Amino acid sequence: MFKPKFSISLHLAKLIDEISSLRERIISAPMQVAWIPILQKEAVIRNAMGSTAIEGFVLSLPEVRALAEEARISRELDVTEKAVFNYLACLRYIQKHRKEKLLTHKDIYKLHRIIGEGAIEQGPAGVYRAIQNYVVDSTGNVIYTPPPPEKVPALTRKLLDWINEESKAQLPVISSGIAHYRLVEIHPFVDGNGRVARILGTWELLRRDFDTLHIFAIDDLIYEHKRAYYPALRSVRDRKGDLTNWLEFYLEIVAESLDRAWKRVISLPKTKELEQLILTPKQEKLLMLLRDSGNLTAREISSILKVTVQGAHFILNPLIKAEIIKRYGGRKTGKYGLTR
Repeated sequence: MFKPKFSISLHLAKLIDEISSLRERIISAPMQVAWIPILQKEAVIRNAMGSTAIEGFVLSLPEVRALAEEARISRELDVTEKAVFNYLACLRYIQKHRKEKLLTHKDIYKLHRIIGEGAIEQGPAGVYRAIQNYVVDSTGNVIYTPPPPEKVPALTRKLLDWINEESKAQLPVISSGIAHYRLVEIHPFVDGNGRVARILGTWELLRRDFDTLHIFAIDDLIYEHKRAYYPALRSVRDRKGDLTNWLEFYLEIVAESLDRAWKRVISLPKTKELEQLILTPKQEKLLMLLRDSGNLTAREISSILKVTVQGAHFILNPLIKAEIIKRYGGRKTGKYGLTR
């Protein structure tokens, strides 16, 4: 049986309290339902952008958002676009299967197959490795030798048993961090292990009903703190299997993610009209566009949304009435933007 070793340090205890407080604030916030899909999409996009960027597949936020809006891709994607597109698909998969009670080898294969198709350099997607692999640094020096391939199925089985049975004794953020680390340590695939480990950690949060609103992202912050991420993982080996330092890093990331989500929640416009407003896809797209690009004229909006100018006003009017958007400037030079 896999038995993770760690202690609740003073720092870890403070982070647990902070995370609990932030989560309760977010859940209890008087947030209009109309805003939740926007926040959820933003979290998915940022998770995909961050997790793939860690592995060198770097796209800008608008580029990731464009891929997220394409359910089917008619053009050929380069390897970076494919890696991000796959990760978006995998995030949708775990959202759909967030109530999964028991995880099996097939689930780990499935995660790798979705993530890895056309986006891994070595080995088939969805199959445990049959060769010895190595983790190397930027100069090519071996810094970690994972377990031999013949031990991978048994070690992964023990991790799955722990997730299915023993993890419930731990807080969701703790079990998520442990699952993330342990899969990285086993390194069950030739390539793509980091992405699978991060998606598994996110899935654990969903399965344990921690991220009930699905509006915060972890992986984009791991990418921001990439220089600390790998030393934190390495600290477990340096401390002879003690996960405490790694969990402190992981919970710092969760706390910062929740803090950012909370700040987004409290910055949202709150009006009586919005309570009755159900956003259309074009209205959601317009709000994200105005947030990222700034104020736009009605003609610019019509061009981007591919509607007539009259159609643009039809989209704008309910948002103006709800005081989400207002017109800035003169009659001829006026532009529309989010309410300050």
